[in-house]
Amino acid sequence: MKTLHFGLLGKENTGPFIVTAILYSMILCLPFIYFLYLKGLPHYSNHENIDSDGKTIVVKDWRDDAESRQFKLLTRASIFSAALSFGALGAAVSLITRARRSNVFDHKITIRELISIQTIGAIFALILSLIFMGEMIGGTLFPNADEFYYIVYIPAALAKFLVWSFLAGFAERFVPNILENLTKLKDTNEES
Repeated sequence: MKTLHFGLLGKENTGPFIVTAILYSMILCLPFIYFLYLKGLPHYSNHENIDSDGKTIVVKDWRDDAESRQFKLLTRASIFSAALSFGALGAAVSLITRARRSNVFDHKITIRELISIQTIGAIFALILSLIFMGEMIGGTLFPNADEFYYIVYIPAALAKFLVWSFLAGFAERFVPNILENLTKLKDTNEES
Protein backbone atom coordinates (compact mmCIF):
# COMPACT_ATOMS: atom_id res chain seq x y z
CA MET A 1 0.00 0.00 0.00
CA LYS A 2 1.39 3.36 -1.05
CA THR A 3 1.43 6.23 1.39
CA LEU A 4 0.60 9.75 0.29
CA HIS A 5 3.23 12.37 0.81
CA PHE A 6 3.17 16.09 0.18
CA GLY A 7 6.19 16.29 -2.06
CA LEU A 8 6.28 17.37 -5.65
CA LEU A 9 3.55 16.84 -8.21
CA GLY A 10 4.33 13.91 -10.46
CA LYS A 11 2.75 11.03 -12.33
CA GLU A 12 2.70 8.88 -9.20
CA ASN A 13 1.97 11.62 -6.67
CA THR A 14 -1.29 13.38 -7.56
CA GLY A 15 -3.50 12.39 -4.59
CA PRO A 16 -2.55 15.19 -2.18
CA PHE A 17 -2.74 17.70 -5.01
CA ILE A 18 -6.26 16.59 -5.97
CA VAL A 19 -7.43 16.87 -2.35
CA THR A 20 -5.84 20.33 -2.01
CA ALA A 21 -7.35 21.50 -5.30
CA ILE A 22 -10.84 20.39 -4.27
CA LEU A 23 -10.56 21.97 -0.81
CA TYR A 24 -9.32 25.28 -2.23
CA SER A 25 -12.15 25.31 -4.79
CA MET A 26 -14.68 24.56 -2.04
CA ILE A 27 -13.37 27.48 0.04
CA LEU A 28 -13.77 29.81 -2.94
CA CYS A 29 -17.28 28.44 -3.46
CA LEU A 30 -18.53 29.05 0.12
CA PRO A 31 -20.71 32.10 -0.72
CA PHE A 32 -22.33 30.12 -3.54
CA ILE A 33 -22.94 27.14 -1.24
CA TYR A 34 -24.47 29.46 1.39
CA PHE A 35 -26.68 31.00 -1.29
CA LEU A 36 -27.87 27.53 -2.37
CA TYR A 37 -28.63 26.70 1.26
CA LEU A 38 -30.71 29.86 1.66
CA LYS A 39 -32.50 29.22 -1.63
CA GLY A 40 -33.54 25.85 -0.26
CA LEU A 41 -35.36 27.54 2.62
CA PRO A 42 -38.82 29.09 2.17
CA HIS A 43 -38.76 32.74 1.07
CA TYR A 44 -41.30 35.47 1.35
CA SER A 45 -42.08 38.42 -0.84
CA ASN A 46 -41.33 41.86 0.54
CA HIS A 47 -44.83 42.92 -0.52
CA GLU A 48 -46.28 40.95 2.39
CA ASN A 49 -44.59 43.41 4.77
CA ILE A 50 -46.28 46.52 3.37
CA ASP A 51 -49.70 47.81 4.41
CA SER A 52 -52.20 49.62 2.16
CA ASP A 53 -50.44 52.97 2.81
CA GLY A 54 -47.11 51.56 1.62
CA LYS A 55 -45.56 51.49 5.10
CA THR A 56 -43.57 48.56 6.42
CA ILE A 57 -45.48 46.46 8.94
CA VAL A 58 -42.96 43.78 9.89
CA VAL A 59 -39.28 43.66 9.05
CA LYS A 60 -38.28 40.08 8.34
CA ASP A 61 -34.85 38.60 8.60
CA TRP A 62 -33.02 39.35 5.34
CA ARG A 63 -32.30 35.65 4.84
CA ASP A 64 -36.05 35.02 4.59
CA ASP A 65 -36.70 37.91 2.22
CA ALA A 66 -35.64 37.14 -1.37
CA GLU A 67 -36.17 40.77 -2.39
CA SER A 68 -33.99 42.33 0.31
CA ARG A 69 -30.89 44.27 -0.62
CA GLN A 70 -28.70 41.87 1.36
CA PHE A 71 -30.12 38.80 -0.38
CA LYS A 72 -29.56 40.39 -3.79
CA LEU A 73 -25.98 41.20 -2.78
CA LEU A 74 -25.48 37.59 -1.70
CA THR A 75 -26.85 36.46 -5.07
CA ARG A 76 -24.29 38.59 -6.88
CA ALA A 77 -21.44 37.48 -4.60
CA SER A 78 -22.42 33.85 -5.14
CA ILE A 79 -22.19 34.26 -8.92
CA PHE A 80 -18.62 35.53 -8.70
CA SER A 81 -17.80 32.93 -6.04
CA ALA A 82 -18.91 30.15 -8.39
CA ALA A 83 -16.80 31.65 -11.20
CA LEU A 84 -13.72 31.82 -8.96
CA SER A 85 -14.24 28.25 -7.79
CA PHE A 86 -14.71 26.77 -11.26
CA GLY A 87 -11.76 28.77 -12.64
CA ALA A 88 -9.53 27.45 -9.86
CA LEU A 89 -10.79 23.92 -10.42
CA GLY A 90 -10.12 24.22 -14.16
CA ALA A 91 -6.53 25.31 -13.55
CA ALA A 92 -5.95 22.41 -11.15
CA VAL A 93 -7.46 19.84 -13.52
CA SER A 94 -5.28 21.13 -16.35
CA LEU A 95 -2.11 20.91 -14.28
CA ILE A 96 -2.84 17.51 -12.74
CA THR A 97 -3.85 15.90 -16.06
CA ARG A 98 -0.65 17.20 -17.66
CA ALA A 99 1.35 15.68 -14.81
CA ARG A 100 -0.40 12.31 -15.18
CA ARG A 101 -0.14 12.18 -18.98
CA SER A 102 3.39 13.35 -19.47
CA ASN A 103 6.23 10.89 -19.16
CA VAL A 104 8.62 13.79 -18.84
CA PHE A 105 6.85 16.17 -16.43
CA ASP A 106 9.90 18.10 -15.33
CA HIS A 107 8.10 20.92 -13.53
CA LYS A 108 8.69 20.98 -9.80
CA ILE A 109 5.23 21.89 -8.53
CA THR A 110 4.52 22.00 -4.80
CA ILE A 111 1.17 22.41 -3.03
CA ARG A 112 1.85 26.13 -2.58
CA GLU A 113 2.50 26.54 -6.30
CA LEU A 114 -0.68 24.58 -7.08
CA ILE A 115 -2.67 27.09 -5.02
CA SER A 116 -0.92 29.94 -6.86
CA ILE A 117 -1.84 28.39 -10.21
CA GLN A 118 -5.43 27.91 -9.02
CA THR A 119 -5.57 31.56 -7.94
CA ILE A 120 -4.49 32.63 -11.43
CA GLY A 121 -7.21 30.40 -12.92
CA ALA A 122 -9.75 31.97 -10.55
CA ILE A 123 -8.67 35.49 -11.58
CA PHE A 124 -9.01 34.56 -15.26
CA ALA A 125 -12.54 33.27 -14.59
CA LEU A 126 -13.40 36.51 -12.79
CA ILE A 127 -12.07 38.58 -15.70
CA LEU A 128 -14.09 36.46 -18.14
CA SER A 129 -17.19 37.05 -15.97
CA LEU A 130 -16.64 40.79 -16.22
CA ILE A 131 -16.19 40.47 -20.00
CA PHE A 132 -19.56 38.68 -20.19
CA MET A 133 -21.15 41.27 -17.92
CA GLY A 134 -19.80 44.12 -20.03
CA GLU A 135 -21.16 42.50 -23.22
CA MET A 136 -17.70 42.58 -24.80
CA ILE A 137 -18.31 39.13 -26.29
CA GLY A 138 -21.61 37.43 -26.88
CA GLY A 139 -23.54 34.84 -28.80
CA THR A 140 -25.56 31.72 -28.16
CA LEU A 141 -22.61 29.90 -26.60
CA PHE A 142 -22.09 32.63 -23.99
CA PRO A 143 -24.27 33.66 -21.04
CA ASN A 144 -26.60 36.57 -21.78
CA ALA A 145 -25.42 39.80 -20.13
CA ASP A 146 -29.01 40.98 -19.60
CA GLU A 147 -29.60 37.97 -17.34
CA PHE A 148 -26.22 38.08 -15.61
CA TYR A 149 -27.41 38.81 -12.07
CA TYR A 150 -30.25 36.31 -12.42
CA ILE A 151 -28.02 33.63 -13.92
CA VAL A 152 -28.34 31.42 -10.84
CA TYR A 153 -32.07 31.10 -11.54
CA ILE A 154 -31.67 30.05 -15.20
CA PRO A 155 -30.18 26.53 -15.41
CA ALA A 156 -28.97 26.76 -19.03
CA ALA A 157 -27.32 30.15 -18.49
CA LEU A 158 -25.72 28.99 -15.23
CA ALA A 159 -24.36 25.88 -16.95
CA LYS A 160 -22.82 27.99 -19.75
CA PHE A 161 -21.34 30.37 -17.19
CA LEU A 162 -19.76 27.58 -15.11
CA VAL A 163 -18.35 25.80 -18.17
CA TRP A 164 -16.77 29.04 -19.42
CA SER A 165 -15.39 29.73 -15.94
CA PHE A 166 -13.85 26.25 -15.88
CA LEU A 167 -12.36 26.79 -19.36
CA ALA A 168 -10.91 30.14 -18.28
CA GLY A 169 -8.84 28.31 -15.68
CA PHE A 170 -8.20 25.18 -17.75
CA ALA A 171 -6.88 26.86 -20.92
CA GLU A 172 -4.05 29.10 -19.75
CA ARG A 173 -4.00 31.32 -22.83
CA PHE A 174 -7.77 31.64 -23.30
CA VAL A 175 -8.46 34.82 -21.30
CA PRO A 176 -5.15 36.53 -22.22
CA ASN A 177 -5.99 35.90 -25.91
CA ILE A 178 -9.45 37.43 -25.44
CA LEU A 179 -7.88 40.48 -23.77
CA GLU A 180 -5.35 40.84 -26.60
CA ASN A 181 -8.12 40.62 -29.21
CA LEU A 182 -10.21 43.21 -27.34
CA THR A 183 -7.18 45.51 -27.20
CA LYS A 184 -6.58 45.12 -30.95
CA LEU A 185 -10.27 45.76 -31.63
CA LYS A 186 -10.15 48.92 -29.51
CA ASP A 187 -7.03 50.13 -31.34
CA THR A 188 -8.60 49.59 -34.78
CA ASN A 189 -11.79 51.39 -33.67
CA GLU A 190 -9.74 54.37 -32.47
CA GLU A 191 -7.86 54.56 -35.79
CA SER A 192 -11.11 54.58 -37.81
